[in-house]
Amino acid sequence: MIQLFVGTAAVLGALIIMTIFWKVGTSSMPRDDDYKHVAEAGYAIRRKYFWGLLAVSVVLLIIGIFAFPYPKIMEAKIKGEPFVVKVNSKQFQWDLSTTQIPLGPVRFDITSQDVNHGFGIYNEKGMLVAQSQAMPDYVNRLYFNFTKPGKYKIWCLEYCGVAHYVMATEFEVK
Repeated sequence: MIQLFVGTAAVLGALIIMTIFWKVGTSSMPRDDDYKHVAEAGYAIRRKYFWGLLAVSVVLLIIGIFAFPYPKIMEAKIKGEPFVVKVNSKQFQWDLSTTQIPLGPVRFDITSQDVNHGFGIYNEKGMLVAQSQAMPDYVNRLYFNFTKPGKYKIWCLEYCGVAHYVMATEFEVK
């Protein structure tokens, strides 16, 4: 009984709303105002904004290409031959070819045996100084110029399983 009442009320309410919309729509009078000059001014402003935004976008793109640390650009910025450290990751551990790294330019060749891992290098203050991804069947190259000696930590930055929180190691820069 209640369902029948609610259904009937919903249909009647919808009919009343449709009638109101129909009445308002058919009783509207066309406007006599001429807004053509306003539209032209609006389109002129829109055109100026478009060309201005396009110019800014192109400039930012050019700056971005040279400012960000893309691997080939970083490789070109490094003076001399970098010290190479091979990094192999598997769930919950990092295997480094050496834990004693000299000051200066270093290239980390990073890969994974199982799943994706986030490779993050932290200085003694706990600040992230460089990062990359360790991916199965692919070697990512990370270039970094160590200017300060000390102990650096490597932490996994991407959740890789239940013991993710223990996936850390450290190396020393002398």
